[in-house]
Amino acid sequence: MNVFIAFPQATPASKFPTCTSDYYHFNELLTPKGQAVRKRVREFMEKEVAPIMTEYWEKAEFPFHIIPKLGALGVVGGSIKGCGCPGLSITANAIAIAEISRVDASCGTFNLVHTSLDMLTIGKMSLAWRRFHLKT
Repeated sequence: MNVFIAFPQATPASKFPTCTSDYYHFNELLTPKGQAVRKRVREFMEKEVAPIMTEYWEKAEFPFHIIPKLGALGVVGGSIKGCGCPGLSITANAIAIAEISRVDASCGTFNLVHTSLDMLTIGKMSLAWRRFHLKT
């Protein structure tokens, strides 16, 4: 089903412009590293993900091939340190999630679930497991 034929008023996420204003003054909160994260994620999402997402939404599929590319950006795992995660600041992590979600909500959800449910649990539990087993 072609969404644009069924619903011609629909605007795909790839057509949403980058936010040009900074209502909440997030830019002032970002360190140079955080600004680099925002730029890197924004460029990737607009170049690699936005052009393909309408097709994936129409097929009701997720573009699994972008997962390694998200990992290469250094944002998957967010503010968790260790276990292969980047250890971003809370602010840089929030900005990365906002940039991912601005282009596609399913990619933002994937990143949040991976970070919050998977990696946070592994990070917390593996530390507890190591502490317990190193004492015995």
